[in-house]
Amino acid sequence: MERLFRGVLRHRRLVITVFVILTCLCLACIPQVKIDANMSDYLPLNAKSSQDLDAMKQIYGNDITNARVYVTGISQVDAASFDEQLKGQPGVTSVTWLGDEVDLDEPLEVAGADTVKEWYDGKGYLYQCVFTSSVDQSEIGSIRSMAQAIPGAQTVAIDGSAVSDAANLATINTDMAKILTIAVIVVFVMVMLNTTSYLHPIVMLLTIGVAIALNMGTNIFRGTISSITQLVASVLQLAVSMDYSIVLLTNFGRYSQHTDDQFEAMVKAMTKSFPVILSSAAVTFFGFLSLAAMQFLIGADMGIALAKGIVCSFFSITLLMPCILYNMRKAVEKTSHKPFFSSFNRLARVCRAGAVPALIIALVIAVPAFKASSAVSFTYGSAANIAQSSQIKIDGDIINNAFGESQTWAIMIPEGNWAEEDSLVDDLKTLPTTKSVLSYSTVAGSALPSELADESQVKQLLNNGWSRIVLTSNIPDESKGAFNLVDTVRSLCQSHYGDNYRLVGNAVSYADIKSVTTTDSTTVKMASILAISAVLLVMFRSISIPIILVSAIEVSIWINEAVPYFAGDTINFVAFLVIDAVQLGAAVDYAIIFTEEYLARRKRMVKKDAASQSVEKTAQPIITSSSILILACAGITVAVSSPMIQQVGELIARGALISVIEIFFILPLLFQLLDGFVRHTSYKIGFYQEPGKGSNQTLPDSTAA
Repeated sequence: MERLFRGVLRHRRLVITVFVILTCLCLACIPQVKIDANMSDYLPLNAKSSQDLDAMKQIYGNDITNARVYVTGISQVDAASFDEQLKGQPGVTSVTWLGDEVDLDEPLEVAGADTVKEWYDGKGYLYQCVFTSSVDQSEIGSIRSMAQAIPGAQTVAIDGSAVSDAANLATINTDMAKILTIAVIVVFVMVMLNTTSYLHPIVMLLTIGVAIALNMGTNIFRGTISSITQLVASVLQLAVSMDYSIVLLTNFGRYSQHTDDQFEAMVKAMTKSFPVILSSAAVTFFGFLSLAAMQFLIGADMGIALAKGIVCSFFSITLLMPCILYNMRKAVEKTSHKPFFSSFNRLARVCRAGAVPALIIALVIAVPAFKASSAVSFTYGSAANIAQSSQIKIDGDIINNAFGESQTWAIMIPEGNWAEEDSLVDDLKTLPTTKSVLSYSTVAGSALPSELADESQVKQLLNNGWSRIVLTSNIPDESKGAFNLVDTVRSLCQSHYGDNYRLVGNAVSYADIKSVTTTDSTTVKMASILAISAVLLVMFRSISIPIILVSAIEVSIWINEAVPYFAGDTINFVAFLVIDAVQLGAAVDYAIIFTEEYLARRKRMVKKDAASQSVEKTAQPIITSSSILILACAGITVAVSSPMIQQVGELIARGALISVIEIFFILPLLFQLLDGFVRHTSYKIGFYQEPGKGSNQTLPDSTAA
């Protein structure tokens, strides 16, 4: 490895040039990566709602209602004109309004009152639309402007899942800019405070910036990534990768103090840092990759992106950063400053004094925290990811107040058995949440041959041997009632048609997401624990050390995940799933830094001194790295508009804080209490024993470690 790094440093211009070329190519690729904000697209292929949706799109060529437009203050004539204009807008597949349900040539008083009130509330008209999956915020804005331009128009409100997805995509660039700005500021300040040059944070940011560009650009080979991955991958890569650059920088500083030959100092620093960085990167890599074990495909989407980011950071920091740092060595010397935190001896004393109370507290709350973490309430849809102050949330409240909450599902059943279809329609009408049921028999009458019926009606209700029923219910997309209704409607369909039916709707997809992710939580947890434990087993050649490290960090994860339950908060399921892999992967990095130092010192001193001194010596790199993660994620919680990203930031920040507290207060005590267990379950660990305690071992040279 030393020969390799010596060659890298000698050919540093070539190395830098290669990285610059790759970075430019990746930067050009980033805008070409497609972003998907629809969580239903990430259901596993064997999920019933996913299969049903594909079948319905193939047969009918369009989706079900996914947007509502409400306009008040306009005349009936202008409302009819707006219907025609709306149908011609880009991104609009179909539109249904009052004129499709009643004969407008007759007074509305003649039409059925129940039908009219579903489309006209005396103030304005409601339009139920099918927007394409590619509709964007600018197209929705054009529809809003067109409606506002109608003579007499007062209120224009637009909501629906398609509008929510478009709004989420529209905020990505703004939120990403805020996230990266906060992260850069936090990194710059914290690294500057904990290193010896004002240029160190610039070098680190430049190096990791290259790694982030490489990761984001190479997403083009995946075609499409989720909006969640787009938002969180970069900041997590930045925050987690700081450990590696801090290790390299610390070792370079140490070797530079003992030699005037900066080239040799950098080669030794690269060689010394490589195994530590490799082991930390491997742990984090497998922690992130464990997300791919989820059935819900958002796990693979995020896990691959995050794991790939670790690989990019690993090569950037081990190869590119030393070259940049060595080239800038004179400038670094000119901008050097005294470290702002020169000693952490007081922190070590505080940790030693509080270790026993901290361990008792952790043991007492571990089981309740574990149970509470399993009882948190979740949200699954895109609507829950909309800020309360956003336009779409305001519009949704306006429409719900006028017409009630509403969602539309579609049911596909075999065509021709009209008696069975009429019986199912009657059963659906009796449900207390039903607003309307639309089918061929309710529109044209089952006795009317399809050849004589209106062609547009037939096309949307009868196609390729299938008959479609459209069920509109007065119920929100995400609620216990909505999930219960999914089970009820599926049961009704099955009683009439067995498994030969298709059911599609937002709540139907969310119910399947809920079903899939219930088992995914356990899967991700076990996959990340097993993968990380395996890496630790190989790294430390010990059975006990992986058990100690993972157990301590798992308790901190339980405590973190229990907070939303006791606070009565509802959490987005993605945020909750991510925290298992992210907190475990990041916290193990800190634990590795401490453990490496402890084992080195334990070879030449008693366990109590080794534990205390290890806290003091590792405090700077651990606090620097963890404070970046904590402050950056706390800043994200305040700055971004997406509630889900806010929750991710809050969970990671709080999780990192709890993990660091456990590592400084509890982990040293665990190593002391389990010293014999570690010694007897580790391969050639070589612990120092005091004379007279069963060993004639002599004290190694103090510089050996």
